[in-house]
Amino acid sequence: MSTRVWLLAAVSGALLGTAGVAHAQEAGEVHVVEGPGYPIGEGTVVHPILGAEAGFTDNVFSAYRQSQRHASGILRLVAEAAIASKDIEQAPTEAELDESLREDEAAPAAPAVQFRGSGRLEYYEFLSGDGVVRSQRDLAADLNGNLQIAPQGTFTFIAKDHFVRNTRPTNFYSSEGTNRIANNLGLALMYQPGGRTMKGGIRWENQIDFFEDSDQQFANRMINAFHGTYEWQLFPYTKLYADASYGFISSMGDGGAIPSIKRSASPIRGGAGIATAITELFTVKAHVGWAYASYAGGTGYNSPVFGTEVGYRYSPVGRLVAEYQWDHRDSLIGDYYRDHMFGVRVDQNISRIVGSATAEVRLRHYDGIVMDIGDPARDDLIFAVGAKASYVFKDWLAGVAEWRTEVDQTDYQGRFGGDVYDPSYTRTEITAGVRAAL
Repeated sequence: MSTRVWLLAAVSGALLGTAGVAHAQEAGEVHVVEGPGYPIGEGTVVHPILGAEAGFTDNVFSAYRQSQRHASGILRLVAEAAIASKDIEQAPTEAELDESLREDEAAPAAPAVQFRGSGRLEYYEFLSGDGVVRSQRDLAADLNGNLQIAPQGTFTFIAKDHFVRNTRPTNFYSSEGTNRIANNLGLALMYQPGGRTMKGGIRWENQIDFFEDSDQQFANRMINAFHGTYEWQLFPYTKLYADASYGFISSMGDGGAIPSIKRSASPIRGGAGIATAITELFTVKAHVGWAYASYAGGTGYNSPVFGTEVGYRYSPVGRLVAEYQWDHRDSLIGDYYRDHMFGVRVDQNISRIVGSATAEVRLRHYDGIVMDIGDPARDDLIFAVGAKASYVFKDWLAGVAEWRTEVDQTDYQGRFGGDVYDPSYTRTEITAGVRAAL
């Protein structure tokens, strides 16, 4: 077996373990500009957005060793588009319907189908005199789709899909990457009786993680989960919800240079939560539940899970959010990981400037790492801090800027050929550019 393959298996763990942190923060990005769009049918408009950014990173490969750290300029080209059907008008209440019937007016016809889709492409070019650094140029993608049949009916069918092509260099000096395709498909049938204060149903979710490099496909996986869900709009600003699920985790590894490391499991999860506005200034979200999984021939967990989020609107254009999450989830580099996550976010508008700042700390424990070049468990301290801002010149044109620093300190060490490899790293990236809506 080649030295490169073993090194890739050893040090890619830090990248795989922290990718979810970065993606979670990017997924919530909203469009800072919006143009008139292009109508393609009755009530349907496409809104394209183009952008370009330039910047700098001090650690292209997220490497620990100083000799492996390479700084580079960055050029990023962005293309976005969104399409949606006409917004659905809220169904009339029984009182409103009775009033309209007394006036001999027909109730408005509910739309049969509602759909929404969006996509984002990002092309990265590294501006460096080093050919290996330049070879990390790549194209990332993030696509979302949502279809709902009979949205105002007593029974409604919902289909959702989220496709991501995540691109990131290895965390050592190499022309290789850790490109991964992740797709999450969800199908649900919901029962929502008149009044719409309560609804419940069943949902199936399928998650696939597929690494493009054949040397990394030992970590490929598929997760299927069946959910039972329930929601109750107790008050206008208070919602109760519950969810229980039974899942199946299986390997999609091809048994190539490195045999599959993904062990099967059937996780069981259940819990309930609340989302409410205590006052006009304070909001609270909280959930509590239990999670269980036993991995074939490996480890397992049987533990409570908990999360809470508190929001405070300290001004008409400013909001502070603090959150904590304690969770157990399946891992790409072992059986599972356990997270203690602490996060803070501040959103602030100042005239034409829209800004936000985030800080996040994760105490993460991995278990069931089966590669025999290191210990079967590892503990990471992951820290991420960043800020982004946009200046709206016009409704269709804005300037954007973003800064982000990530730190991963781990006790894990891979050993091969008498050498030791530490997957810890620190990385900063700063970019600025423009967005234009068409």
